[in-house]
Formats: sequence, structure tokens, C-alpha cells
Amino acid sequence: MTINDIKTPNDILEFMKSNIRYGWLDINNEEHIGNMKNFRKLYRTSSIDEVLSHGIGTCIEQVYLMSMLLRKINIPNRMFCTRIYEDENFNDLNEDEHMHCFVLYELNGKVYQIEHPNWKKVGIYEFESFDEAIDKINDYYIKVSLGNIREVTEFYKVDDNLSFKEFNNYINSLDKKEKHK
Repeated sequence: MTINDIKTPNDILEFMKSNIRYGWLDINNEEHIGNMKNFRKLYRTSSIDEVLSHGIGTCIEQVYLMSMLLRKINIPNRMFCTRIYEDENFNDLNEDEHMHCFVLYELNGKVYQIEHPNWKKVGIYEFESFDEAIDKINDYYIKVSLGNIREVTEFYKVDDNLSFKEFNNYINSLDKKEKHK
């Protein structure tokens, strides 16, 4: 399947399954497949062209790609990030990252999530509303992170060549600041 063959959200999921693996390009343009070693030190966001040519992306790039594909077939969608909050000064480059991005779309009065980057939950999930979807998805990641509180923030773009810290700071810039007083 090619991008031009995509007509439905199911096609997007099939395209992702066939063409994109979980991985990332680092600052040296080296591929990392299925591991997060040195992620905070070496990660940079990839362009859509890089994701497609290398066939890899983290949840950040995969969600951005799926959002673009949904827009291409005229389906309104929104991108979100759930994470354990880290302020701008967080600098422990050896700490695991605690972030997951996801995309929700609206079709025929329902809200759906296409999940591809989390290999344990690949699929399309239906919800009654955006609020229900956000709450249920965030609750799952709270359990995965052993009960740690997680922020959910809607985001609108993924610039190329951002470090993990720069992407996190972009997400922080979209938060309502009163949450972090």
C-alpha cells in the first residue's frame, strides 16, 4: 500500500503496519530500532520525509504522520501528548523518557484513536467523545507509569530536528501554566 492508496482510517493503520517501525534517527543520522538507549542525549525529531524514507519514527513522528494522512483524506483530527511533567530545567539525560503521543479523529459522530507506535495496543479504538478518549488513554499511561500523574496537552505541529528536551519544552509552552504552580 502507498500513501496514494489511502482512503480510510483503516488504510492508514495498514499503511503504518506495513511501512513504519518504532525507531528514531539520532543527531548523527544513525537509526535506532526498538530501543531507547541514549534517547535523551541523541534524539532529534525527524521530518515526514525522513520517517517515510527510513520507515521509522517514535510516537511523536508517527502521530504527526497519521495526522497528516487523516487530513489528506479530509478527516478532522487532533494530536495529544501525555507525559510525566518535566520543567524546562530538567536535565537528567540518563532518565527514561515518560511521554506518549496519540492522535484522535472524529468520524460519524464518534471519536477514534489510531494507535500504532505502542506495539501492545496497535489498533483503532472508538470513544463517545474527545474527553472520554483522553481520560481513558491517559489512565492507561498512568497505570503503565505506576500511578504517576500525567499531563495531557494538545499539540499542533512537530518541527524537524528538535531534541527531546526541545520537544518537551514546546509541549510545556502549550500547557495552562496554572497547573504547574
